[in-house]
Amino acid sequence: MRVLFGISNDDTVKGIVKFYEEKYGEKLDYKIAYYFGQFSQELASGDYDRAVLNEELEKLPTKSYAEADKQLFEYIDGITNNFEARDLIFIASERRKLGDGFLSRLFVLGVYTTLTGSDRTKGKVCAAIHSPTTKKEARKYYDNNASATDVYNSVEVSELEIRKIIAYYKNLNGDTSKYNEIFDRVLAQYTTDQMTIIVKYLPADVKEYLEKNSKSYKNIIESSKIQTSTTVQQPEPVQQPKITNNNNQNAFEIQKGNDIAQKIVVKEVPKEKIVEKEVIKEVPKIVTQVVEKEVVKQFYDVPKDYRKTVCFVGAPKAGTTFCINAIGTILAKQKIKTAMVDMTRKRDLYTIYTYDNTGKRNIAGESLRYASSGRNEPLVYDKLSIYTAVPGEDRKSYNPNVLVDTIVKNNNVVLIDADFSTPLDYFRLAQDIYIVQDMNILNINQITMFLRELKQRGIGMEKVKIIINKYVECSLGTKDIIDGIATYTSYDLKMFDELFNPRRVQYFILPFDVGNYTKYVEMVYKYSNKFSSFTKEFQDNLSEIINSIYPTKGEVSVEETHYTEEGKKKGGLGGLFRKK
Repeated sequence: MRVLFGISNDDTVKGIVKFYEEKYGEKLDYKIAYYFGQFSQELASGDYDRAVLNEELEKLPTKSYAEADKQLFEYIDGITNNFEARDLIFIASERRKLGDGFLSRLFVLGVYTTLTGSDRTKGKVCAAIHSPTTKKEARKYYDNNASATDVYNSVEVSELEIRKIIAYYKNLNGDTSKYNEIFDRVLAQYTTDQMTIIVKYLPADVKEYLEKNSKSYKNIIESSKIQTSTTVQQPEPVQQPKITNNNNQNAFEIQKGNDIAQKIVVKEVPKEKIVEKEVIKEVPKIVTQVVEKEVVKQFYDVPKDYRKTVCFVGAPKAGTTFCINAIGTILAKQKIKTAMVDMTRKRDLYTIYTYDNTGKRNIAGESLRYASSGRNEPLVYDKLSIYTAVPGEDRKSYNPNVLVDTIVKNNNVVLIDADFSTPLDYFRLAQDIYIVQDMNILNINQITMFLRELKQRGIGMEKVKIIINKYVECSLGTKDIIDGIATYTSYDLKMFDELFNPRRVQYFILPFDVGNYTKYVEMVYKYSNKFSSFTKEFQDNLSEIINSIYPTKGEVSVEETHYTEEGKKKGGLGGLFRKK
């Protein structure tokens, strides 16, 4: 039997394998994935009989449990497109318990083997590998153990989930041809009770269309009417379904009343805008109260075992190595274990960091080859590790999976310096891809050709973020640059291919400043690494990029920032070089 383990601790996996082989007398052919991206890629390309995923395989840099649950569910949903859900064994975190709405959604996906609490043992994992839980067994298990809330019949829906569903429709910009398709996709992920909550918050034009054209929608509405009728006839107060926000910042709550007349009266309380505290009014009846919160900042503390791997790529002279150098230097000064990995043809990092010492050149020149064989021997500057090689060394001789795994195990942040000739496996293994583009628009065609190749090779464009380097105020604006990068345009202007939605891609700006440029020239010449002497505007903007890679302890904006404006895209496909 072939098994993929999404568990970052090698000793734990070895213990499970040993236990299994001794108990069942069957040899396990297994492999370990150390982060979510690698896990899903292995399942898509490998032939595995079982997959074991630890929820805590990788810490997600989110601001709340609600957002983490949402990201994790979408990730598992994607996995089940290439792997049988019933053969996936999910080891839940300590915060999970029977009745968790997240587990109910996994049940709907077909993930029936979920281990929580005291069931998270080697024996239980081995038993699940040998014989995964069937749907019937899962239902029986939950029936016997669930208390107040049935795990596969939860009636809670988070505020973030509802916002996401609404955003799907808004992004269509009035294109009704996909309204039914989206509704049916949502319907497949939620119970009927949950759908009766969701439909209430759909945009008016969407509800109007679905009312006329969707049988599924009509069934949900009818079900909602039946439930309402049943609720009204209850002789005692009852708890109604509620929309919750898992970050303890409830946007919608249903309050239980003290008094009841011939029937229960449910009415809506007018919205009350508040800033710091949530004001809950005492009411004598069951009342649906809608409270709007304005929360601008919150604190986020990154876990000690946080890991992040990102690629930076851009046209020659755009400043890719400059960005990595600045980001890596500052992260290391903040005592965060940071790796710079030089996968470019020119090997600029080798030149910058070894120019003054033969011993350094000997260490740095072997570091990538060693990492490819599982040995971690980089050129080390306190918390900063440099992995590079002599210019001209063949990058195709490395084993990308082993190389990246070795570096990730020994660092919290891995910054890969890449160019258009870097093997695509490194972009596949990275969690984010930062495109570095300067004000030279003639480089944009190279970028779009490269991104199109990534897209055709199955590397998701949702990884893409953009850094506009050396930015100056002029008639060429950020939106123009992003529009250009978002659309591949053939040289004869006859073929266009939208690579990603330019209105939803995250971007950052690093402004050009003569003083900063002078300091960097001197830094490369003398190598003093004093990015802290750059202008405050530059440092503030750089901090925003760093925060997107490794959220440092402190205030983090909750609101979505650094996105281009929503709204209908002008001019259709064609990007910056479209025909006028």
